[in-house]
Amino acid sequence: MTQTDELLDRLQGQMPMLKNPDAMVDDIMANLPDRDALAEKASKGQALLVALRTVTSAAAVLLIGLFIYVNQSVKTEVQSTYAYTTDFPRSSTLENMYTRYLQASQPKPISYTQIKRMLYAKD
Repeated sequence: MTQTDELLDRLQGQMPMLKNPDAMVDDIMANLPDRDALAEKASKGQALLVALRTVTSAAAVLLIGLFIYVNQSVKTEVQSTYAYTTDFPRSSTLENMYTRYLQASQPKPISYTQIKRMLYAKD
């Protein structure tokens, strides 16, 4: 038999008597934590967790959006004609420059065959 078993057997044989059982109950109850304080502490913790979850979710969505934005394929279309160019010859007059500008900004005529190709082009 171990020492612990002997000790338990001796304690079972004795019937302890308390001199002041009410004082013992009062001490035990005084050492218990307050329910209101625990509830308040828990609600603060839950509010912090909800705020933290919201912030981390928003950050995750932004990071995913940034990842998609950075990794998307970029289509660049170069304009074949600019409405206004700065590469005029040195002998150009203001009237020539303005005429060139107006000609460049005018829409180009489209032929019937081009319209037909645009309408029946397979995407």
